[in-house]
Amino acid sequence: MFKKIKKMISSTETLKPSSPVPIEEYIELPVKTYEGNELVKIKVCELEDFKDSTEISVLVEAGYLVIANTIDLERDIDDDYAKVLTDLKNKLKNNGKIVRLCETKIMAVPSNTIIEKIVKEKKD
Repeated sequence: MFKKIKKMISSTETLKPSSPVPIEEYIELPVKTYEGNELVKIKVCELEDFKDSTEISVLVEAGYLVIANTIDLERDIDDDYAKVLTDLKNKLKNNGKIVRLCETKIMAVPSNTIIEKIVKEKKD
């Protein structure tokens, strides 16, 4: 294959199209599709104190995605609430991740979850 490409690039000769492959020579590859058997479990709760932090970490360890309502993380955060967030982060260190969704919501997910942000292209 590489020789043909090299020959085509180095000379004026072009590749000749090959004859069509009969359908019998194709093999069918199995494709895994989502069948709806696996449930995604989501819990919504409040994150107000250390007790809530413990409950969220237990839910994440059990495989739940947890969306927690918080105080406004831009304006109203204080030292006590920062300690609650740090406590949750430490409890999920090996078992999960925390993502801020907006000013008043965070999401805690199991460590086997991949979170990707969709970046839209700027219009010129």
